[in-house]
Amino acid sequence: MFNSVKSYFRFLIYVAVTIIVTYYMPAQVGYIWYLMLLFLYWRSDDEPFWLAFFMTTVDGFAGFMGLYEVTLKLLPGLPGIELAQFYILISAIKAVRKNVKPYLFYNKYLRILFWYLIFLIIWGQFMGFSGTIRDYLRIVKLTVPFLLLYSLPRLFTDINAYRHFFGFVFLVFLIGFLTQLFTLVTGFTPVKILELSAEQIAEAGGYEGGYRGFYNVGATLISLFGALFLLSLKESGQFKRVFLYIVVIATFGMAYISATRGWILSFSFIIILTTFFAMGLNRKGTFVFILVSILIIMIGLTNNKLRKQIDFATERVKTIESIARGDVSGEGSVGRLTVRSPRVMKIWKESPVFGWGFSSVQRKYNDGHVGNQNLLMTSGIVGFMLLIGFLFYFDYKILKLYKKMPKDFAYKNSLLIFIIFLLGWFIIHSTSSQHFNYMVIPAQIIPQAIFLSFGSLIYSQSKKIKYGQSV
Repeated sequence: MFNSVKSYFRFLIYVAVTIIVTYYMPAQVGYIWYLMLLFLYWRSDDEPFWLAFFMTTVDGFAGFMGLYEVTLKLLPGLPGIELAQFYILISAIKAVRKNVKPYLFYNKYLRILFWYLIFLIIWGQFMGFSGTIRDYLRIVKLTVPFLLLYSLPRLFTDINAYRHFFGFVFLVFLIGFLTQLFTLVTGFTPVKILELSAEQIAEAGGYEGGYRGFYNVGATLISLFGALFLLSLKESGQFKRVFLYIVVIATFGMAYISATRGWILSFSFIIILTTFFAMGLNRKGTFVFILVSILIIMIGLTNNKLRKQIDFATERVKTIESIARGDVSGEGSVGRLTVRSPRVMKIWKESPVFGWGFSSVQRKYNDGHVGNQNLLMTSGIVGFMLLIGFLFYFDYKILKLYKKMPKDFAYKNSLLIFIIFLLGWFIIHSTSSQHFNYMVIPAQIIPQAIFLSFGSLIYSQSKKIKYGQSV
């Protein structure tokens, strides 16, 4: 099941062809290729391969593809539908056909959230919904991705499937990180540099001031989580521990170089707590982790542009201190607290209990830069408490099981990884951009579905071992 050189090569070939037909071929050729991909997925049992592939179509690859780039147009005059949306629909059909019934400890709570989602759609109509068929299609596109929460646990039924998936995501992330460094140093993304002449490329300099690029949000999140999970095990399988340390450091580097304060704060929280409480590093492991970190930092500081960017990011991080002292503007650098948040909260106060649902008002004032405030505006106090309650319920159940497991249990530290990571993820949601909501796009739901279904798998296997059942 583990990835071979052949599977990585096939993955890169599929990605390369998709990039070519999307950007440099007539739309009709692209549609034929997309339909062929969906047919190949329907015929395949290699779920990790295809999830990783379709994830790149919405999360990006080396600056190519990403949100709303790889789409199919079913009807003239209507917006295109992401290829990943069709993948999710097919995955749900395959899950039904397999008739596998995994143990999901959060299943009853998830049903409550599902019914509240239905309520928000209906409530939005009562609160005023004016629009064309395009707007109704938008509602469908924002709710269909939730099917992945149903299909993925039924298609990924053992830990090897997740290891297999992590291998592809590590590859995508590391290429994205190198692309970030390339963009910072040259000032061009790969997708743009192909449009330049040799003279223009030769004259390319870096960005003036601070660089704010961030590639592969989903792959970065999953790579950090996957690397930490594998490091928490005594046996990390096909991945060398040094390689996993590099992935962890690179994910933090991606966040730091982008100068995104919420991500820096979150990843610092996750890595520090995991290192001390969940990874169980011995002296040799600690030495390797520190040595690799120092080497990467020293290499980065040898480049002037990288050094300036690190200084710029450091200055932005220091503004967190001014926020703690009461300056909500962060020395004039945090508009989300002084402008965006008040605007969203003003609208929420007009319908505080159930919010505005899937209404025209919600569509007009929707602002993903303020996650909790936007969630309140969309779903009200009731929806906010239900969704945030679900996140803490997930952590509570795992923590409760963690305390009952013996110290020598193979997944004991791994259980703690889920708790720490979700808390850190919530920091991103609260300080940088919204991740948890009743309306999602494929790029957002894929990391969440992987995290939740994998957490449930480890939870169920842990309970079976605890009560002496075979796994």
